Amino acid sequence: MSYVNAVASTSTNNLVPVQAQYDANGNCVGLVGPGGAFIASPININTTMSINNNLLISSTLPTISAGFGTGPTILANSTFAFKITIGSTSAANGTITFPAAPNGWIVYAADITNGSSLFLQQTGSTKTTATVTSFGITTGTALPMSAGDVILINAIPY
Repeated sequence: MSYVNAVASTSTNNLVPVQAQYDANGNCVGLVGPGGAFIASPININTTMSINNNLLISSTLPTISAGFGTGPTILANSTFAFKITIGSTSAANGTITFPAAPNGWIVYAADITNGSSLFLQQTGSTKTTATVTSFGITTGTALPMSAGDVILINAIPY
């Protein structure tokens, strides 16, 4: 049997049928091939995504634990990518709380409102938090994010 994958433009021969196994809650617990060979480790995308039991993405939403102005808001559907809107006052930094990671969190943040004058740098990390500080592009010194600025963040546990 031969199959042409038009997306990757490669040919695959001898496709192996697999069967998914589910637990009582409907979560996929693994894929099994011919003769009962275990093919893939389980992934539960309802609550977390892990590799070798190490957290990669969680549906436990991140929260703001400090900074980002007075009354900031956060819009998220997972820990992987989310938006923070700076509150009614300016802020030089902010701390985000996450579910526990094996070692800590790496965050990449961008101020999409004032990105031409500010850059955001991660300045702290623990197993459950990450801190981001705002700096002026031309001076390299701490410079606050303005009230209402929109910050986009990508977070990865390590």
